[in-house]
Amino acid sequence: MKKLTVWALLATLVVAGSAFAGPSRGVAADATFPTGAPATTNNDDSCDIGVAPAATLLLPYFEVDLTSRAGETTIFTVTNVSNVEQVAHITLWTDLSYPVIDFNVYLTGYDVQSINLYDVIALGQIAPARGTGFEDSGSPEGDFSGDNVLVDEDTCRFLRVDVGAQYRQRMQQAFTVGSIPALGTFPACSNIGSSLANGLNQNGRRNGNAIGYATIDVASICGTQLPSDPTYFTTGEALFDNVLIGDYQQVNAGQFYAQGNPMVHIRAIPEGGEPGDGTVTNFDRTFYSRYQADATPTADRRQPLPSQFAARFIDGGAGSFETFYKIWREGNVEGASDCGDVDENITNVTEFVTFDEEENAVGAAPDDGPISPPITLEFTLAETGLYEMDDTDDTFPAAFEDALAGWVYMNLDNDDDDEIASQNWVIVSMRAQGVYSVDFDAAWLGNGCSPAAELSEVDPQGDAVIGPAPNETPDLP
Repeated sequence: MKKLTVWALLATLVVAGSAFAGPSRGVAADATFPTGAPATTNNDDSCDIGVAPAATLLLPYFEVDLTSRAGETTIFTVTNVSNVEQVAHITLWTDLSYPVIDFNVYLTGYDVQSINLYDVIALGQIAPARGTGFEDSGSPEGDFSGDNVLVDEDTCRFLRVDVGAQYRQRMQQAFTVGSIPALGTFPACSNIGSSLANGLNQNGRRNGNAIGYATIDVASICGTQLPSDPTYFTTGEALFDNVLIGDYQQVNAGQFYAQGNPMVHIRAIPEGGEPGDGTVTNFDRTFYSRYQADATPTADRRQPLPSQFAARFIDGGAGSFETFYKIWREGNVEGASDCGDVDENITNVTEFVTFDEEENAVGAAPDDGPISPPITLEFTLAETGLYEMDDTDDTFPAAFEDALAGWVYMNLDNDDDDEIASQNWVIVSMRAQGVYSVDFDAAWLGNGCSPAAELSEVDPQGDAVIGPAPNETPDLP
């Protein structure tokens, strides 16, 4: 293992556009199947998300106590599973999808790098003092590591090791209270995070911790361009090799809790090629589609994420179980955003239904008709948050007769009138007895190519049946 290699940037957003054109990558040859089955197939042309080497990793939620190293923190690890050097470009976003800081990790072949976000956000430390750039003493190269012709090694020399006091202050304010002061050419912003009213977070957290999410993209240089810049994928830094895997740990030493899980592995399909080579994907939309230019809406080639999930819960009882959900959601703002419109990324939810273990269903949706007694719930959520499943929370319907266990059907699509479902991810986070805790992914009921689901029959105005959605694949040319 070697330490972190980075270049830090307090990010502002740049609106840019470009276009590309190029031939489609090869697809699988025709195959013969029984009647009713597909006529062609390409096993890598899939909207199914799994844990496999990827071009982009998503850390759906992080939380950091800035007052104590023994408090809540998030640690994540990035691994290069290829035999050649790679650059992992990391961006930390607020819970309203404002990119606050980005930096790079230079990885030799088969390299592994862990990052504690307490060091980054609380201390401003992004690399050890001895340096970890290309050919630095802190970056030893193993016997089986080779050069990558697509990586510009010289851009990874002499990288920054800290962000400085002023940048650290901006970063801390952005992730805790949702505002940043002006600094040089960077403007002041007062609504880049959802902690807007009375110091309370949109997701209900009142502890003042830093919250947000992170993306990690494979890149060709140690640069400063943001994923929200359309040229990032067409003529810029990003690459398309599925070579990264990653995981995270959410640790609270003071409360004796620790959870861990793989990050969301988002593959580039088709993979490979040089930056901006114009390769076309079969996806109708992609993970980064909303940041792309109109002429190249799928230039990132990244798999889209689903909108429907089944999330288990256990809450209360003799074991004092608590269940929380870490929910990441795709915002509404298209293209590069600024501080004037990121609050539009607090978006609607189509429907929640809570089932207990005896199949009793309690549902609620924004368009519920008259029911008795009325259910009043909060149906707008930020891009990321931690939400508790309990009887006093205003997010999920309480289980029938306060049942202690069951599962929640989540239709997190942010526009039930749109045929294209918005992207989401859900992690189930359980704790018990003050010493036990675990994180695991909720099951997705439909993949990123599944159509938007209507309100279910549990809702007075709905008639759709809850169940597995068609897990579609992109149409092959």
